[in-house]
Amino acid sequence: MITSPAWSERDQATIKRDATLQIQTAAAETYYTEASSVEVRLGDKRLVLPDCEDEFQVLFPFNDRATAQLDCASPHWRGFIQIRLLQGVTAFRYALPLDQGESLKRSHVIRQAISPDDALTNRVTVLEDVLDQRLRQPVQAGEILLEDHFISAANQTRATVETDEVGAWIAREIIPRGNRLREESFKWEAIQGRAPSDLVHSQAEFAMLEALRDILPGDKLRRSAVKMAPAVRKNEKVQVTITRGALTVTNIVRISRDATIGEAIEVENVESGRQLRARVTGIGQVEIL
Repeated sequence: MITSPAWSERDQATIKRDATLQIQTAAAETYYTEASSVEVRLGDKRLVLPDCEDEFQVLFPFNDRATAQLDCASPHWRGFIQIRLLQGVTAFRYALPLDQGESLKRSHVIRQAISPDDALTNRVTVLEDVLDQRLRQPVQAGEILLEDHFISAANQTRATVETDEVGAWIAREIIPRGNRLREESFKWEAIQGRAPSDLVHSQAEFAMLEALRDILPGDKLRRSAVKMAPAVRKNEKVQVTITRGALTVTNIVRISRDATIGEAIEVENVESGRQLRARVTGIGQVEIL
C-alpha cells in the first residue's frame, strides 16, 4: 500500500470518486466489460491520493485483471490499486457489413460489453459455433450476432444463394482516413469484369463505417478499407433531454470514451461537472440511465 502526505486542494472523497470513474472507464475498455462491472478498492483510509492537476493515467501493467496503476505527472506520484471484475454481459458484433451467403470469419467479429437490456436470448455466445457458417441475409456493422443469422451446418451444402448483378460503391470524393462514411460520397455502379471479393454490399449502413485509409475518387468501397465506427466518440459533446415528472431539462454531456450503439458509458454534464450513466442509442445520441 502506498501512502502520501495529505493534499488539501480537494477532499479525499472527491478525489477517490473521480479516480474510481477513471479506473472503471479504463478497465472497461481494456477488459471488454461495462464500467459498472469494475469494482475499485479505494476504501482504505491509509491510501491518500494526490490532487492531480490532470486526470490520472491508468495502466494495467501486470495483465492480472486485479491491479491498476495510477500515475500523476503533477505532483509526481504513482500508486497501485486493487480492482475486481464482476460478471458482465458481452456480445459478439459484426465489425463490417457482410453479404448474404458469406462465410463468417473471426476477423469479421468484435466482442463488446452490452447493456443487460440488450442481452438477446438468441444471441451467439460461443463464436466457434458459427465460424465458417454462411449468412442467410446481409448484416450491418454493429449488429449483434444472432443464431438465426446463419444457415445450419446440415443445410450448408444444399443451400443456394441468390445474388444480384455484381456492383460496387464508387467514391465520388476523397474520404480521409478516420472519417465516418456518408452515402452521398459514393455512387452504386455495375462492375464489368472481375470484381474484388470483399466489396461492401449495396445495403450497407454508411454511418456505421469509417475509413481505415484515405479513399480516393473512383475507388471501389471494400471491407479492407473500412471498420465499424463508434456511434459516439471520446470527448464529443452530445445534447440530451432528461425528464423527471413534469420537468424536462436539456443538457450537454461530454462522452467519456468511444462506444457503439447499445453500450452503457459514463458521461459528464458539461455545466455542472456531474458524472452520469448513459446508454448509446444512435449516432451521436445517448439517453441518461
